[in-house]
Amino acid sequence: MNKNLLRAPIELASRFNKNTETQTASYRSDFMRDRDRIMYCNAFRRLDGKTQIYLIGSDDHRRNRLTHTLEVAQIARTISQALGLDEDLTEAIALGHDLGHTPFGHAGERELNQIMMPGSTVKIPESPLYKENHDGYKICEKRLKKPLYGFKHNLQSVRVAARLENGYGDSGLNLTNYTLWGMMHHSKLAYGDEDGSPNYCEIFNKYLEVKNGHQAWSFEGFVVEQADEIAQWHHDLEDALRSGAMSAKAVCRKIREILITIMSESDLRCFEEMKRDAEQENYDQKRFITLASKVVVNTLVTCIVTCSNQNLLKLSTDNKLNENTRLNFFREHTGDEDDIKNAIAFDVYSDVDNKKTKEHLKKFGEAIRTEIHHSPEVERMNAKGQYIIRKLFQAYATHPQQLPDISIVQFMVETHEKNSLSGANYPDMVSAYKLSSGQVRTDFDKFWNGEKGNTDSKDFSVRVCMMRKICDHIASMTDHYAVEEYEKLYG
Repeated sequence: MNKNLLRAPIELASRFNKNTETQTASYRSDFMRDRDRIMYCNAFRRLDGKTQIYLIGSDDHRRNRLTHTLEVAQIARTISQALGLDEDLTEAIALGHDLGHTPFGHAGERELNQIMMPGSTVKIPESPLYKENHDGYKICEKRLKKPLYGFKHNLQSVRVAARLENGYGDSGLNLTNYTLWGMMHHSKLAYGDEDGSPNYCEIFNKYLEVKNGHQAWSFEGFVVEQADEIAQWHHDLEDALRSGAMSAKAVCRKIREILITIMSESDLRCFEEMKRDAEQENYDQKRFITLASKVVVNTLVTCIVTCSNQNLLKLSTDNKLNENTRLNFFREHTGDEDDIKNAIAFDVYSDVDNKKTKEHLKKFGEAIRTEIHHSPEVERMNAKGQYIIRKLFQAYATHPQQLPDISIVQFMVETHEKNSLSGANYPDMVSAYKLSSGQVRTDFDKFWNGEKGNTDSKDFSVRVCMMRKICDHIASMTDHYAVEEYEKLYG
């Protein structure tokens, strides 16, 4: 297929730290390098041990965060290829979109957010964010505006890629602005309810910019956002069937109610087979699941490709785009404009009937999630996961020396302006790695416990920094590691 004029402009791609970059083979683009850096990093491998919905180990065939990521990448790349967008950027964003996810799924994510928000009701006595410590730390309006608070997995994915992974010094993986933007915006930046709006990753906004100050938005990023939804819908459906949360007949009813009007003839034939199987008392579940996944994914991908193609064509025509003017389009427009952020969609801009399709599809996702996410098994897992995270946080906050070396090193680097008064010297990660583990921990102990009359360790920003390091460490854990660590700490 011909390249779309609205593909991401690789000419505007940049990396925040240019000093760590070396010449690379001409056959690898910047977006290909981003994809490879993500695929080979530690955070990506850990996704294999993180819950999607069901606790890891409860069933060998249920999704985990890694299998979900691979499915998102496959669906997103298919859509981008059909639209003539940049497939390498799409794949990089998709592979990196969940790098910051917690153990125990979204339940773990919500628990960390509650701990890291000002006025937290989660009892962490050592935390300056705990509501009973507000007066002692004089938390005022000015402090509340600092980018220190909350937790959300898409924001954490950027933090992991831009800071916590250490393959490229202090710049994490040193990914391009376009990949980081897509990773951050594959999900909403705020929770939209009482859990508030995390702001701790605002410091990375400069990593997401192009030279004119606009953020490096892309249609590839919007493709991944929609592919994430499609992947969740279809594997939630599979998991619901395998767990018994939904029957084959119930699945057929939901598909008929919501998807049948936009199915192709071949998918309609598959659906008829599904209905016949569902009527049998001893139907072949594996075959039924295969047919259901095929029908759902094919229908949704075909719909989004058809509608998005029309939307992108209208955008190109209205803006009189050609190869000579396309860069200016990306420089002059932002990803917040309605006709841009709504271009990759299950509806066509001007089609009223298609708007109804979008609303129906939303109901499809909600219906499946209602059946599976609130089942007794999932609720038990969520409660258990949140309890473990809460107890781990309490243990580390009480005695931070229990954190691993990397967390202590990162803390000392991030607070070097304060801890230098204790005689420490941690200007950057490169310098810190030259010191032995024993030296680092000795320096940390002197600073944290306020030797030589130094009180900077009691400073609000220093204490919040420690809470953030604890949060980073717990967020990086696999389910199994979190359970194992809990057992070590509490017996």
